[in-house]
Amino acid sequence: MKKINTIIYGATGSIGSSTLSIISKNLKKIKVEGITCDRNVSKLIKIANTFKVKKIGFNEKSLNNNKHNLKKYNTFNDISLFHNIISSKTDIIIFAISGLAGIDLLSKVLMSGKKVGIANKECIITIGNKFHYISKKYNTKIIPLDSEHNAIYYLLKHNLGKYNSITITATGGPFIHYNSKQLKNVTLKQAIKHPVWKMGKKISIDSATMMNKALEIIEAKYLFNLKNDQIDAIIHPQAIIHALINYENGVSTAILNKPDMRIPISSIYFDFNKSLNSEIAVNLSKYNNLEFIPIDTKKFPAIRLGYEVMKMGGLAPHVFNYLNELLVDLFIKKRIKFIDIVRLNEVNLDIIFSKNPNIKNPKKIDIKNINNWIDNNLYIGN
Repeated sequence: MKKINTIIYGATGSIGSSTLSIISKNLKKIKVEGITCDRNVSKLIKIANTFKVKKIGFNEKSLNNNKHNLKKYNTFNDISLFHNIISSKTDIIIFAISGLAGIDLLSKVLMSGKKVGIANKECIITIGNKFHYISKKYNTKIIPLDSEHNAIYYLLKHNLGKYNSITITATGGPFIHYNSKQLKNVTLKQAIKHPVWKMGKKISIDSATMMNKALEIIEAKYLFNLKNDQIDAIIHPQAIIHALINYENGVSTAILNKPDMRIPISSIYFDFNKSLNSEIAVNLSKYNNLEFIPIDTKKFPAIRLGYEVMKMGGLAPHVFNYLNELLVDLFIKKRIKFIDIVRLNEVNLDIIFSKNPNIKNPKKIDIKNINNWIDNNLYIGN
């Protein structure tokens, strides 16, 4: 039986680890063809040895003074070379590189004609309306791996007819019960402590500000060709329901599952009802109450701002996302407060589009130019 050849871009992160957990139990069916990371070369080599991977990619600068024996590997020492890992034998590509660093790579992956599991909302938002055009042109099959969008994918795949709208859920993050005054004094340690998901620092902060959900709303628009008023979000702290499809007759459908990334990731390898065993089955008797709470956009203005930039379209969603990356980094470095992440995003959006046009169909050069302008003119106050 031919094995499923897999490439994992971002193998050392949480998505990569969950993917490898699935593969480790299915070594007779799945082969890891290539893996990459940004900085954690030592972990990458351990993975390569464990799964007998010959092709590895990393940022050469991350080698530092560490001594690594790389002679037995086919190495790709810059992200600009990672697309060369893809071969005619490749079946599935897991794209789990975080942030905007992988945007050029994603463009090439979308032209691969392979089956692609993607967990990178930032790049999808920047590519925007071109995302569907490129993937369809090259017959590349996209399966979103974020729990919300993966649920939407399968609900629509087995849809019951024309739908009115889609609702994605949010846990509410660590500050669901905080008031506006309490949010002013939030620390980095508090912001990265998510109540449900174990994630990296940046995405944990995004969840705390609800910026993650604002970005996911925009991502859903591009993934599923939705109109601006066809997507909304609601807080669901238990994270058992990840998305709902709302039909014209008033009926809504949902998929219920535990908050475990192995579930959406496994869907790219196996049939929908044969992906994992009963170890992660939902036991509803353990949940006394499934809550659904409207999002307070005064407390979490990222949602309101996300809708505004989604309606603006063009460069605006990318700028919104790019600003967030810069501002989260400043919060991590303790140069701004937690509440400043979204506040300064809005301030800078106003400044940027008072000085620059919002190009409706931006090209790579337009994105590069606006990034450079932001880098040189970012306003953070006194």
